[in-house]
Amino acid sequence: MNEITKYISLSIPGLDKQTLDILEKSFVKKRKKKGDLLLNQGDLCKNLYFISDGICRSFSVKDDKEITTWFGFKNSFITSFTSFFSKEPSYESIEMLSDGVLYQISSHKFFNARIPSVQIEQVINHFNLLYTIQLEKRLFLIQTYSATEKYKQIITEEPHLIQHISNKQLASYLGITRETLSRIRSSIN
Repeated sequence: MNEITKYISLSIPGLDKQTLDILEKSFVKKRKKKGDLLLNQGDLCKNLYFISDGICRSFSVKDDKEITTWFGFKNSFITSFTSFFSKEPSYESIEMLSDGVLYQISSHKFFNARIPSVQIEQVINHFNLLYTIQLEKRLFLIQTYSATEKYKQIITEEPHLIQHISNKQLASYLGITRETLSRIRSSIN
């Protein structure tokens, strides 16, 4: 059993051997280097990735400014969901922030895997629900919290971001400037 199959079987107990075998055969292990782009903004997203080791980020470029929208760490999925599922050009790029190991599945394999096993749909629904919850929490944070409250939330809920992400990317993720982030850090310390 590979790392993604182990993770899925722990997340969703009771999956049958056929489903786990399909998942095991459908995902391909890939080694990536820091700086590798998994997706370019404007391209069609053809792959879904499971991060076995490493850190990724999703970002968009607008008016020559990078806007970080998401970070992916060990045991998380990353893709451009809008592009992957609706076949529209991606509004974001996905970049490796460290060397890492990913498990990749193409959209073709992903959608064909649903045919022989009803439980694959259960797996998809489970992880789509987790993603939706994360997205809703992020939207609420960005829309309703002050800059200081956003940073304090990161400290308590996602301290790994502070440890592993550059100030520039963290400020962009929080929707604030680096200067504001610096002032907030100074006032809290």
